[in-house]
Amino acid sequence: MSMTDRFVTLTHGTALVVTDLHGDLDAFARCVDLFHTLRERGEAQRLIFLGDLIHGYGPLDRDGSLTMILRVIKLQEELGPDTVMMLLGNHEMPHIYGITLAKGDMEFTSRFENVLGEHRDRVLSFFKSLPLAIRTAAGVMLTHAGPALDAIRHADTLRHFDHQTLLDQADATLAQAPDLAPLYRQYGGIHGAPYDELARHFLAVDGPDDPRYPHLLRGFMISQQSPAFAALWDALFTQNEYGLTPTAYVTGCQEYLRAFSAGAPVPQTVVVSGHIVTQHGYALVNRYHLRVSSAAHARPREAGMALLLDCAVPVKSADELLRNLIGVFDER
Repeated sequence: MSMTDRFVTLTHGTALVVTDLHGDLDAFARCVDLFHTLRERGEAQRLIFLGDLIHGYGPLDRDGSLTMILRVIKLQEELGPDTVMMLLGNHEMPHIYGITLAKGDMEFTSRFENVLGEHRDRVLSFFKSLPLAIRTAAGVMLTHAGPALDAIRHADTLRHFDHQTLLDQADATLAQAPDLAPLYRQYGGIHGAPYDELARHFLAVDGPDDPRYPHLLRGFMISQQSPAFAALWDALFTQNEYGLTPTAYVTGCQEYLRAFSAGAPVPQTVVVSGHIVTQHGYALVNRYHLRVSSAAHARPREAGMALLLDCAVPVKSADELLRNLIGVFDER
């Protein structure tokens, strides 16, 4: 049986690359409309979301996360998975494992879990299927979070990452326990509330008879014990250049690109990512790394950018891509 390849290869065509919409339904609709317009003109053949499509920062009634995910799934069904693509972001990943994600007073995962309802299995299966990187014949590598220096030695693990194996192994371990009650009490003690209350809140379970009831515990166990999960976490939650000198980060980017070029159509020379806030919709971090913000991470939001990338035209330096940035909120 062949291993899953989480690194997609693109050798031709032009892609509209969009990042970090975070439940912004207006920005999402603009990006989809822009893609359709470009596609009709023959100016783009693919629409690529670099992850973090979900988890709005505003009020729940303005969070279009579920609508957007279901629309991406439908677009893939209508146009094909080679036309509409999405990478796994650090905001989608926790839902695969039943772990919690919060920022300050904002609890991201609980809000999304509580609106999934009948769509849960379909959405989680979609998240499990998502690639982690796209490598192109242009030498441009697309990832959600960008160069993760801690992940350099784990490139092969990430390329063949298998979520289901980690979940099945953890389920098997829990099934061997004669009684999960002590583990539930231990989890509750660590997190400062009864396990039952936490499972209902964060995973929207009905109670102890819900087959998903142990998943909060399962996810915690995986996050604490699995080296593969740690590599995935490092890749998706990296802070890139922050905490490093510019010289150290340039060297790190070069090492990252070398490590993640194994098996690519050509050596990858530039990384394009989202993940971190930028002023004016993009940041030229260095010659090896371009950061793009399409809406939620742009300051101001209306400065959000997308990237038109010809996957076949060689790119030697990130600054070459600046002329291909396109405003998400521009009037057309």
